[in-house]
Amino acid sequence: MMPASARIDALHVATAALAGVEYLLTQNCTHIANARELRRVYRLLDELGLSGMLICTPIEFLGGDDHDT
Repeated sequence: MMPASARIDALHVATAALAGVEYLLTQNCTHIANARELRRVYRLLDELGLSGMLICTPIEFLGGDDHDT
């Protein structure tokens, strides 16, 4: 599902899912934490019975963004 150049990113997500990680925080918005990829990643994890992990950036996890004052 990810390009060959992103196999380490795919391994990162797969390892976290198999380990039962509840939250995967990542700064990788190219292959992991972006709306287009997340939809596909979540669908695949659900099909494999590994749903339930939340993937987001640290800023999203903390409930803010760079524009909060």
